Amino acid sequence: MKVFAHRGSSGRNPEMTEQAYLAAIEDGAAGFECDVRLSGDRQVVCIHDANTKRVGTRKIRVSSSSLKELREVANVITLEELIKIAIKSKRDLLIETKHPVAALGNIEVEVLKLLDKYSKQIQGSGIEIIVMSFSWFAVKRISNKFQGCKVSKYYLPALLTRTNVAALGLDLVKRRPGLVAKLQAKGIRVFLWTVNKKSELELCKELKIDGVITDYPKRAVRNV
Repeated sequence: MKVFAHRGSSGRNPEMTEQAYLAAIEDGAAGFECDVRLSGDRQVVCIHDANTKRVGTRKIRVSSSSLKELREVANVITLEELIKIAIKSKRDLLIETKHPVAALGNIEVEVLKLLDKYSKQIQGSGIEIIVMSFSWFAVKRISNKFQGCKVSKYYLPALLTRTNVAALGLDLVKRRPGLVAKLQAKGIRVFLWTVNKKSELELCKELKIDGVITDYPKRAVRNV
């Protein structure tokens, strides 16, 4: 069972910062997870929310602000910078494109450009990069060229997953644990988020989950 650091080692570091991802390496995580959006100058930035209110010194909107402006109020890392860290440290990478967004499908376009740019280094490092989204249209755009993953909170959309990987919410699997075996029987790997407690890790081991996404990778590594 692989351990992915959710937004880096975010339980003890500012989420999706270089500090959080370097800490995840120290914690022994097999991979990183991040959320991405397009800035106003079309930079792919790692940030979960549509604005910087929660992670910055003041609130500005990601889609209408330049990377420079974002960095003036928040500790923002770009996807390109994170890809370089993943390649150098040989860590797998899960990239979630956020939707709905003003950029529409352009976020996937820019993510694919970066993956193409670093394709030789990615292949040479032996790491796996998977692009995820709650939006089936986003997953389809990615899956035409790269490995996509459908993210689901609900049973039916999860059951109808057409990709080789499915990322499921922890609450869904607690309610419907049999879903995991049904997906795996179809050759679909199952990743679960966000798994932070020891009892949740035990459930994941019992269900033979393929990967856990956690805020506390060091704790998870010790218990898997």
